[in-house]
Amino acid sequence: MAPRVLRKPCYGLAEICARWGVTEPDIANFVVAGELTLSVVVVRLPLEEGWIEEVDEGQFVNMPEQQRWFTGTLDLWPQDAWEVVTTGGHAVSSFRADGDRYRSVWARGDEPFDFLVLRERLVVRHDEVERFEATQAALAVPPASAPASGAGRGAPARYDWDEFCCEAAVALQVDGMPETQAALVRRMERWFAGRGQFPDQSTIKKKVALLWRRHAEALARLPA
Repeated sequence: MAPRVLRKPCYGLAEICARWGVTEPDIANFVVAGELTLSVVVVRLPLEEGWIEEVDEGQFVNMPEQQRWFTGTLDLWPQDAWEVVTTGGHAVSSFRADGDRYRSVWARGDEPFDFLVLRERLVVRHDEVERFEATQAALAVPPASAPASGAGRGAPARYDWDEFCCEAAVALQVDGMPETQAALVRRMERWFAGRGQFPDQSTIKKKVALLWRRHAEALARLPA
């Protein structure tokens, strides 16, 4: 008898829904809340990688480090993953990257090139499955008694940039794109302040610059 496979590098969306007893809309809600990352497996996708540099106040440019044919698993931005789950397919031009890094589809010519991600190609990486399940298991543990006021305070929680992206996407959909990038930065600073958090403004500017650039690129692709 062949041995049973106990671990896979990633799991399809239908398999994940069956494993967790949830629906695809549930998965979409976890994604847009920043609680789950969806990915896609690609083979020989032209990919450009590098870092983002601020060349002037509020002006950011991509600094390419390498261009290659990539084979492997790429993580999707929450708004892109949500679109794929809810509509069945969505064209993406960039993927999640750490810190001030970027990963984008390498347009090998003058014409822009987006990669179409279909719902049936969505996966969840094995380590993401383990992380999510550990988080869910922790929710079932009764919370410890709250420490006395002023005692037992630990370091402040790390800023949730996934939640930041979701809030920015919702704000743009509801309120529309502001006239300036600086106005969007101020909008997101107020959102953080409402949560009692005050990250460095330069970091917020970098995050907003990514969204601002993506929006401008999308507008440029619209028919005249």
